[in-house]
Amino acid sequence: MLTWTSDFETGIEAIDADHLRLIGGLNELEGALADGQGSARISGVLQFLEIYAAEHFAREEQCMNRFRCPAAAANKKAHEQFVAKFSAAKSRIANSPGSCAYVAAQTHRELCDWVVTHILRVDLSLRGCTGQPKPSSA
Repeated sequence: MLTWTSDFETGIEAIDADHLRLIGGLNELEGALADGQGSARISGVLQFLEIYAAEHFAREEQCMNRFRCPAAAANKKAHEQFVAKFSAAKSRIANSPGSCAYVAAQTHRELCDWVVTHILRVDLSLRGCTGQPKPSSA
């Protein structure tokens, strides 16, 4: 289960809200897997994540461009890699209905790692571009 902390805050409310919702979707996927919910439910959560990630990526890329963030190109490339990885995972799930839960669990771990790493290494560069100070962890 991923937990939102102030360490993830970019200082841009809309981006932080998106990240929080993406983490919520990943936690929902984890819950569906833990509860043994069927492939239809798992596929539904994955579909939500795919659509929401695309919307978020567009919003975040626009924001980085607006603030002329030096990480904008790396961010866009990372998003493209995420979409490719996610599409491959969806194909594996669709082509392996008998092992949907296993593949979805593997995908969940990969997505969680990617989201946390991406926020901390790339998205937080927005702080320096907007003049927002790092939030205190108090």
